Amino acid sequence: MKKFNDANIGVFVLLSMCLSLYSCSNDNDNFPKDYVGFEETAKTVECESGKAESELQIKIIATDKSKEDRTVQLSIPPVPSGQAEVMKLTENKVTIKAGKKSVTTTVKIYPNRMVLKKQNFIISCIPQWKESGISKLSILLKRK
Repeated sequence: MKKFNDANIGVFVLLSMCLSLYSCSNDNDNFPKDYVGFEETAKTVECESGKAESELQIKIIATDKSKEDRTVQLSIPPVPSGQAEVMKLTENKVTIKAGKKSVTTTVKIYPNRMVLKKQNFIISCIPQWKESGISKLSILLKRK
């Protein structure tokens, strides 16, 4: 009887491992088909309050390679009048080159301009072709 249980446990472990490997085979399973947008939906960044400027790298991905270049427009909501700009895009448009699945862009952060210890910003990524969805990245800035 003990041999039978040990054999069943061995088979169970082997099947579990196979299912785990099969389910993790594609990194794009979490994204819709033909997705182009941010790799993450939320990010937390800790900034030193004494720093005048720092940079944040943001990755924009596509689930599939394309034979054509794909351009996306990036935008941050405008700063209310009378307030200093805390976050600034270095590029308003970013292009994923043909045959590639990702591109990285830089966002400038000005921690010494932060009014609060924590501030949340939303960056939108708008693909520049028909039938495309907008993706958003929420960035929580925390001042040390």
